[in-house]
Amino acid sequence: MATESREKASPGRVKKGLMTYIWRIQQSQMLISILFWSLTLTGVFYQYVREWWLFTEIFRIPPENVGLGMTVLFILVIVFIVLIGVVYDRVFRLWQEQSIVAVERNPYSRFLLMPKEILLWKRCQMRILREVAKDDPEAQRDIEFMDKWMDKLLEDPKIKKQVEDTERTIMS
Repeated sequence: MATESREKASPGRVKKGLMTYIWRIQQSQMLISILFWSLTLTGVFYQYVREWWLFTEIFRIPPENVGLGMTVLFILVIVFIVLIGVVYDRVFRLWQEQSIVAVERNPYSRFLLMPKEILLWKRCQMRILREVAKDDPEAQRDIEFMDKWMDKLLEDPKIKKQVEDTERTIMS
């Protein structure tokens, strides 16, 4: 019982819980920011556009009907913000560079392997390769390379512990 309570309050669990809530806030922030930007810009610009031809001629909103005018301006601002997002996505494609940088900075995308990958290589793929390629010298070099890679990865105590924990979880 004491072990369970220590596990529940461990710094890793607290950090993970905190990061989960931060992620949730960030995800909702996107929608909330569109709403707030639209409300703010509507409030700032309504006084300048209430007698504008768009309102008086196209929408036929009299200047004294503030509620309807602000609603129309609010919708126009949201459409404008979403249009900027579409241009950002479809025309400029700036998110691609951001994704490339994120992958380049992630060691697991370049040379590290995740614990499940290490287990798959060591327990499955290397055994099969050793059996199938007994007489192939090139395959033997590849096997030696993979063995060195796995050994190098397992020198890191964090990765080694993660692999052992994953094995223990699966075997229990």
